[in-house]
Amino acid sequence: MTIAILVLAFVSFVLLGLPISYAMGASSLVAVLYNGQIPLNLLVHRTVMGVNSFVLLAIPLFIFAGTLMEEGGLSRRLIDFARTLVGRFRGGLPMGVVLGSMLMSGVSGSMVADVSAISAMMLKPLERAGYQKPYSLSVIGTSCAFSYLVPPCILMVVVAAVANVSVIALFAAGVLPAIVLGILMVGLIHVQARLYDMPRDEASSLKQILRGLKDGALALGIPILIFGGIRLGVATVTEMAALTVVYALLIGLFVYRTLTWRGIANALVQTAIATGAIVMLMGFATIFGYLIATQGIPMILANWMRDAHVPAWGVLVISAIVFIFIGSVLEGAPAALIFVPILLPVVKALHIDVVHWLTIVVLSSAIGLFLPPTGLAVLMACSIGNVKMEALFKPMLPFMAVLFIGTLILIFIPDITILLPRLMELRY
Repeated sequence: MTIAILVLAFVSFVLLGLPISYAMGASSLVAVLYNGQIPLNLLVHRTVMGVNSFVLLAIPLFIFAGTLMEEGGLSRRLIDFARTLVGRFRGGLPMGVVLGSMLMSGVSGSMVADVSAISAMMLKPLERAGYQKPYSLSVIGTSCAFSYLVPPCILMVVVAAVANVSVIALFAAGVLPAIVLGILMVGLIHVQARLYDMPRDEASSLKQILRGLKDGALALGIPILIFGGIRLGVATVTEMAALTVVYALLIGLFVYRTLTWRGIANALVQTAIATGAIVMLMGFATIFGYLIATQGIPMILANWMRDAHVPAWGVLVISAIVFIFIGSVLEGAPAALIFVPILLPVVKALHIDVVHWLTIVVLSSAIGLFLPPTGLAVLMACSIGNVKMEALFKPMLPFMAVLFIGTLILIFIPDITILLPRLMELRY
């Protein structure tokens, strides 16, 4: 009965408009009071333990580094470089959006931030080139969804901490899947460009491409810095996150000279707000997950799947469906913090590679964020573009179909995900 009270209270608080983190904390308090046998001080202890991790220090540091890069104009340089690569092709502008999203994601680490930034930069150029806003927003949103796999992804840090696996291994696992999905997305745009006679963007000379590469090279060096530093044993993920902040400051202040003290102050404020929300969420989610675990829900689920002889791929498909659906209602982090602890014992019992599973979880949560009508990212896209939700349905369908097909490819060919971590000899 305790679990029923917990879930009912949580749903009620969410429907009343309470933020997810507060809803988790309040419903946990209601469940503990109802149970009567769980000491109240456990709420405080578990909440504090949920954020008492050295690895989690990487979250504010990556957020701060990404925000500094945004303030310093790195996003614009990466988008411009992507456009020089594919501008000569028919449909080159939306292709540039896809490539630019992949390049930018490693800087911001946030899909909502990417949707906002790329929409602000690319909607008008796309509109001037003759692309309708619903189509442009569909390209931007779905590109940002799969680009969420490109490190450093904040959700990857969160789920790695919850599942107690290597963050850098999860970062590495996301690279090849992002490339595969990027190829599928560019392929779809190429077919659409042929069918609908889409315009070409400006063709760039080799000199312009090299100039764009030079401008964006320092931003592209961030993943190399992170992977190289950790692989060589120079520093941990958290220490590399701190070095990334220093790197971003040096590039913005002394190389590009576009980062101002006001920009740094704005970045600090944005980082504090985002970190506060994430830390509070993780703390309350810990006690919420603890109550679910103590009621035996993970064991019941594991036994059911074992008795039903659900194969490994079936668990992965079920996980993808769960996180796509939940991600369309909740933001990625709350969904992961609630359901990863529930499903993790099942995954381990069936000997599924945990890093592969978590990669599917992150991708599915990102797809859910852009799934209409309730996904946070799709709501933001509609707000930025000033278009109605129903206008996005038709142009978005082919892109969402590609994301679903890409997810199934990753599920049934796990080597795409785990190849890079194995080549790098990363233990997790």
